[in-house]
Amino acid sequence: MWKTDTVGVEEEFLLVDARGGLIAKSSAMLSWLRANVEVTEPARFKPELQPVQIETVSSVHTEMAALCADLTTMRGELVAAGRACGAVVLPVGTAPRLWDPQPDAHADGRHANIHDRYREMMRVYTACGLHVHVGVDEPDLAVGVVNHLRPWLPTLIAVGANSPFHNGRDSGYSSWRVAEQARFPGAGLPPFARSADDYDDRIATLVDCGVLLDEHMSFWLARPSDAYPTVEVRAADTAATIDDALLQAVLVRGLVHSALTKLAVGVEGPRFDEQVGAAAVWSAARHGLTGPAIDPIGEGRVPASHMLEGLIGWIADEVEESGDIALLRRLLRTLNRHGTGAARQRLAARSGFGDLVAALRLPGPVSQPFGKQGGSAARDRACDGAAV
Repeated sequence: MWKTDTVGVEEEFLLVDARGGLIAKSSAMLSWLRANVEVTEPARFKPELQPVQIETVSSVHTEMAALCADLTTMRGELVAAGRACGAVVLPVGTAPRLWDPQPDAHADGRHANIHDRYREMMRVYTACGLHVHVGVDEPDLAVGVVNHLRPWLPTLIAVGANSPFHNGRDSGYSSWRVAEQARFPGAGLPPFARSADDYDDRIATLVDCGVLLDEHMSFWLARPSDAYPTVEVRAADTAATIDDALLQAVLVRGLVHSALTKLAVGVEGPRFDEQVGAAAVWSAARHGLTGPAIDPIGEGRVPASHMLEGLIGWIADEVEESGDIALLRRLLRTLNRHGTGAARQRLAARSGFGDLVAALRLPGPVSQPFGKQGGSAARDRACDGAAV
């Protein structure tokens, strides 16, 4: 059950060979998972837009240690499925190598309709993101929360940047995934909406204009979820590590709780120039945490570290209240020591994409055999840091 202290995560992954070439193994892996992994929820493993992608959906959690254990289990199960089907599971936001799909490579149903609507833009689109859900079960309140999130979404992009490569070369961006998504109608920051009805009207207008397939679709970086009673934040690339995923979960839940606190005393989210907001998104995608950022409210260039420090200060009370402040400090130290996923990819790829795959591929499961979700001693030890 979703409540305001609950959090869940969706992760999208690429399926590659040892050199980073994309391979269409999603269907085979999903069949293997259905036959070999006992789960309590049928949709924990899902197909994505392309047959070279696969998605995991966590359970609903209130404790970060439990979320950590869940992500560890699912990632381990994906590794086992990949081994059985001849695929490496790669946690990156965009493919290091170009994919040239066969004409019949795409799925049927709604995914096929999406491909037909966007044609060449979608044909080789293989971007993978990390989606964080936090429980907000009242529609008008969810819209108010999204309004408060808007100025911080570029900072979440910068922290979660993990897609520097495109078509076999360095794109120069920390998050090429966000740059690719910018081509789609309605991408970037969500518009400021006065109410749930106003938000729904905006979606309906885009559907009527023919640029969105239906009311369940949008490309915005945050939105009231159309599937769960949650606010869904989709700013970050797929996380290179579980620590990276947990950092996004802690930051997003803190931002949502901060927004709820302010809405409770009648404080609306800030309004700012939409073009400056779009520039902040671009700058975050281009530079990540290593270059300048744009403050959407201050309308000026500042160090990316300044924006991250501001975000941490903004949510400090809420993170303290949730019991995650020690975890947040540990995760920030790790980020400071090792850099973003994009930085780690560039370092690993100096000797070629084969080395990148070897360095970033999902590690093997921490325990065997797989089975019901629940813990093993080894997996619980791996997540001890999430409970500090």
